[in-house]
Amino acid sequence: MATSQCYSCISRRLKPSPLRAAFMGILGNRLSTTGLKSNQQLQPKVKGKSSLQQNWRLVSAICVERLPVISSSTNSLETRVQELFNTIEEEKSVISDYEIDLKNRKAASLDRLKALDSGMKSKELQELAREEIESELQELEEEAKSFQAASRTTQADEEDDRKSLDRKLAESLYLLVKKSRHQHAWQMPQGQHEGEESLRQTAERELKEECGEQLTVKFLSNAPSALYTYKFHKDYQSDHVGAKVFFYKTFYNEGQIVLNTEELEDYAWVTGQEMQDYVTPEYYRFLSKFLYLPSRENDTELID
Repeated sequence: MATSQCYSCISRRLKPSPLRAAFMGILGNRLSTTGLKSNQQLQPKVKGKSSLQQNWRLVSAICVERLPVISSSTNSLETRVQELFNTIEEEKSVISDYEIDLKNRKAASLDRLKALDSGMKSKELQELAREEIESELQELEEEAKSFQAASRTTQADEEDDRKSLDRKLAESLYLLVKKSRHQHAWQMPQGQHEGEESLRQTAERELKEECGEQLTVKFLSNAPSALYTYKFHKDYQSDHVGAKVFFYKTFYNEGQIVLNTEELEDYAWVTGQEMQDYVTPEYYRFLSKFLYLPSRENDTELID
């Protein structure tokens, strides 16, 4: 690099002439020869097959998410902010259709009372009309106060039934299945790519084979959303060096799971927090980046 910079400085000082042209020609030949030798010396020697030549098992996995059914609970700060916004909206809001209707009905009630008893004073008539309207408003307020919202927790929450979708209504639930093995048993539904089918067709086929025909989901794309790569143990690398797992994101629509007991032992609908109790730490770290789940280190709520 220092030699080429020195030659460059000399060439800039030379005036345009045949001498400069000859100098530049010699310099170009010398640099090209030097570059060729240096590239040959720096080129690494690769033993065995490259990553492109290695035989990987292609796998399609399906992430089935049941979206939240109700809004999440608010903390104290969020509650105070919402109350402030409600106050501002009430102060700056215009008259609603119901309030306009109340004014019209109050005027109509006043005219009706005048027609019934023309001997009453104007103030007395207005007071009777106001009492009629206030009586109706009081009934509506009592009805609103007697309203009780449904419980945010269900029987499935109390029983901790993780096969039920009627739990953790304010959070997303993810489907995990358990393979018939001791290590890495819990994972998302997945299966090996076969023939000339696309990766999405592989995902659709595997979901039906493992979870039955009744379960229906909505695929977000024909392309996978994430890629998880891992290598097999050396004792099992005779056919494939490892697996490349392509994850497809889906949303739960409807239907129940009819588990294929020949391939699977169990299944569970779990939250992102509960998933840590099922899968390996490495698998969870990948899923946490893919699904934006809470990490093991940053798992506490910052604002109470």
